[in-house]
Amino acid sequence: MTEHEDKTVNRRRLLRRAGTVAAGVAGTTVVGAAVAGPAQADPGQAVLQGAANNAGATTTALTSTGAGATLRLENTSTTTVDGTVFARPSLQLTPRGNVLNPASEAGSIGMDTDGNIQVVAEFGGYKYLEYVHTTGNSNQIVPITPQRLVDTRSAASRARIVNASSTTLDSSGRLRDGQTIHIDLSDFVNFGDALFGNLTVTTAVAGGFVQIFPFGAPRPANFSTINYLTNQVLSNSFMSGIGYEDVENGLTDAISVYAARTTHIIIDVVAFVVGVGSVHPDIMPFSASASARSAESAEQRKARRAAAAMKSTPSWQ
Repeated sequence: MTEHEDKTVNRRRLLRRAGTVAAGVAGTTVVGAAVAGPAQADPGQAVLQGAANNAGATTTALTSTGAGATLRLENTSTTTVDGTVFARPSLQLTPRGNVLNPASEAGSIGMDTDGNIQVVAEFGGYKYLEYVHTTGNSNQIVPITPQRLVDTRSAASRARIVNASSTTLDSSGRLRDGQTIHIDLSDFVNFGDALFGNLTVTTAVAGGFVQIFPFGAPRPANFSTINYLTNQVLSNSFMSGIGYEDVENGLTDAISVYAARTTHIIIDVVAFVVGVGSVHPDIMPFSASASARSAESAEQRKARRAAAAMKSTPSWQ
């Protein structure tokens, strides 16, 4: 029997005794030691499925030359709660306190006892911690190429007003006294949380104010986005929440605009706030369709800024 055949027989005998099957061999760096059962894998041997494997002080590596993912975790077991079927988790990060620090290897991931997921990032030789935001309030501001949302002076630019009529607009397209229009944002965002923009009023018939607020919400009292005088041309930047109360009828993202006195309104948008939603990529400054592209990716810019902020802490190098 050759040395290779002897190792193969011993391995099969070992796995039969442990009552498991081999998950695969990742080279000589793979170390699995089963803490349960009558047998355990030696350094360089296969990781044992269904058993606790202890790599000790050795790093376990898994590499692949396949076209698919290097590692896939899947749990086909489910549980039912109040009649709803839920999949059981495929991966669990066991809380171990504040498991990471900036000296950990870049790319490390862990979880603290509060359930916050942490990763270690590195840029320019400096390492720092990043938290992966997973709460319901987590969101991000996404700047876009500035876009004109609505301009009541032009019929074409009034297309996004979903309730345009002779009741809400006068013969020249101005928003009438005491009327509210609803503006569809679905050309720009899906399930957005808020938007940043600029509001301009012009050719007002009298002094008044305009309010911008989330579609579907009651119009706020004692609040104004802009105040204006007769025939005054005036602009003001604003931020407003986005409403999507009429999802069943197809209006997934919209804002409402109220005018106390008749006036033309012009609204330009410059950024959106999204959590679970998304901004359409073709309106982002460095989208795939943009002709100009930064030589530095968004992730690199973020890492560079964060690394610069950490330079005052030498122990994090």
